Parts: sequence; structure tokens; C-alpha cells
Amino acid sequence: MNVVLHCSSGSEADQRHALANARNLLADDTLDLESVAFVANGDAVWLLVDGSTHADEVADLAADVAFQACRNSLRTREIPTDDLLSGVDPASSGVGTVSKLQDTGYHYVKVP
Repeated sequence: MNVVLHCSSGSEADQRHALANARNLLADDTLDLESVAFVANGDAVWLLVDGSTHADEVADLAADVAFQACRNSLRTREIPTDDLLSGVDPASSGVGTVSKLQDTGYHYVKVP
């Protein structure tokens, strides 16, 4: 099973909840997970850049989760892609990436 988690909230509590969803998904031994993607757009891109209060958790999850930050959201917030945390890739657009992943069979989960 392939799953894409999509977060767009800039709320600290929502971002913490989204990462907890990712951890819980990975820990669920009743699932046969092949791949987990986490796409952030809108204000959620702040979760995936230098200075994020969740940087350590993102780093821990990056071994099992493909993190992607919307390049459009980064640009409108004047965040250079060089500021992305290690293990995070820029995506041409968040919604486009989510759509492409769904088209290839990923199950969509809006988090939180």
C-alpha cells in the first residue's frame, strides 16, 4: 500500500498532529506499507524548513517518509529551497504532486 499524507495548515498543533499521523501509520503493523509520502503546501511548508520546531521529528521520519514541500508555497513565502530540512525535496506544486501520486495508486489522507 502507498499512502500520501497532505498537510496545508500553519498551525503548530495541526503540524504536530500531522507528524503523529505519519508515525502512527508507520507503526501500524496491520498494514503492508510500500511507500509513504508527506506533501506540505500553504503555511505547512514552515514545518519542513530550517528553524522548524519539528525538525528533529522530520529528520527521524525521513528515513521512511518522502517529504515534499510545495515550491509555489515556498516562493510566495520567500523561503529559498536551500532552507529545506535535510531529506525534504521541493515539489513543483503541492496539489499537483498529490494528484500525480493519487493517479499512480497512492491513497490520500488529509492530515490532520
